[in-house]
Amino acid sequence: MSYSALEKELKTLPEEYLESVAEYIELLKYKISFLNQNQLSKKIPIIGLAEGKFPTPDDINAYDDEIIDIFGEYI
Repeated sequence: MSYSALEKELKTLPEEYLESVAEYIELLKYKISFLNQNQLSKKIPIIGLAEGKFPTPDDINAYDDEIIDIFGEYI
């Protein structure tokens, strides 16, 4: 929608609704600002960042039978 078309639409509204339109415009401006900040702060994950910081079992499937016994009806 062009600015001139939007201006025509605004002129058809009763004056008591213009404050709501202004509030919505402020909300949109805040939303745009928030989204821009989040896009700038997104970091690319570093693969292997936690390597060696957490213990890992030799066999990750060692306790599968116990897990199935406990949670089998939910799986």
